[in-house]
Amino acid sequence: MKPEILFLKYAFPCTMIILQRKEINQKTFDSLEKSSFSGKPAKREVLEKVYFRAISRMKALAKEKNRDYFSEENIRDYFVTRHNEILDGNFADFQDKGLDIDKNAPPALKHLCKVFQSTIIKKGFDFYIVEYADNNVVKTRPVSNAILPDAELGDVVTIHYGYAIEKVS
Repeated sequence: MKPEILFLKYAFPCTMIILQRKEINQKTFDSLEKSSFSGKPAKREVLEKVYFRAISRMKALAKEKNRDYFSEENIRDYFVTRHNEILDGNFADFQDKGLDIDKNAPPALKHLCKVFQSTIIKKGFDFYIVEYADNNVVKTRPVSNAILPDAELGDVVTIHYGYAIEKVS
């Protein structure tokens, strides 16, 4: 998968917050949504401008791991691991241009912003019900299938905010 497609799959769920903060306009939001839902790549320059917070964190992670910041490995490592660690406050001294979501957001919003591996236990027309573990507590929630429409019952997928992102197995 092209890194631009993978990155946008994980980053798009945050785009509504970026729009609400008036950091992008509706036209940019619509374009990113179309790319995300169709699986077509957006230009890397656009991704770097809109998602500069995630990009700066990915660059820091890539430097630590001595790898390309826009590789599939680094994108997954950032969103599946580092992103959650930052939300949990485990990188309090992390110097980047990130939102203060890890300090100021209510716990329910921080929970939605985390990326989890989950199992699809029910399929609806435009959603899945997924089951996942959070701090050893099994939880369920609905997620949109707009980014990942072809998953099946029993598939293990990653979820971010209100979306299924990609199949893990």
